[in-house]
Amino acid sequence: MSDKAPRLSKRLLAIRDMIPECDLFTDIGCDHGYLPIDLLLKDRCKRAVAADIRQGPLDSARTNAGEYGIDKERISFILSAGLHSIDAPEKGYNVLCIAGMGGLNIAGILKDDRDKARCYDVLYLSPQSKQEELRGYLVSNGYRIDDERYLVDEDKLYVTMKVLHGRSEKYSDKELLLGAFTDKAVTDPEVREAFILRHEELRTLLEGEGIPEDRKDIIKKQENIYREVLKL
Repeated sequence: MSDKAPRLSKRLLAIRDMIPECDLFTDIGCDHGYLPIDLLLKDRCKRAVAADIRQGPLDSARTNAGEYGIDKERISFILSAGLHSIDAPEKGYNVLCIAGMGGLNIAGILKDDRDKARCYDVLYLSPQSKQEELRGYLVSNGYRIDDERYLVDEDKLYVTMKVLHGRSEKYSDKELLLGAFTDKAVTDPEVREAFILRHEELRTLLEGEGIPEDRKDIIKKQENIYREVLKL
């Protein structure tokens, strides 16, 4: 096996550092396959599934796994829309990761294959957008958000959610918009700066003209939430 490991982006490093040792790691939207390859090289998982809806990324992931000396017995490459073409995992400690797509898409994957999703002990979800809608789906459908971590990578703000099974308390508007762990998040100077920039964008929108009243009410509510979180 190669003594080298893929060079992960800051975002993927943050996701990797949250993932515990497991029997099976399933990566939906695997792209180049660097995350499961890294976990296998470090013996953080026994087996991995790299899945993508497009053949190109899968071919790239397969090539990369070979270059890093990953045994074919340890990783499978599956062309799949979400979990559709993936078998439910056997008993063990199983981890599901869905990253690099919108929150509504992630919620749709969990909804469309609810029983398969339930076979994973812990889920790591990193939506590119619509985080509020994803949180709303999770807390209303038998999931509990156990942790969230924000980071800034190449000037873009990302969040990764650690999600367990179990009923959750109803989320407030603030928790739906930004999560229940914002006190910790804003201790990171880069994350705080990203929140400040978003707050300023919302204030600018409120000062503009021609915004419908119902839309203005939503923006005002969000601006108040950012102000509260930032203690401005």
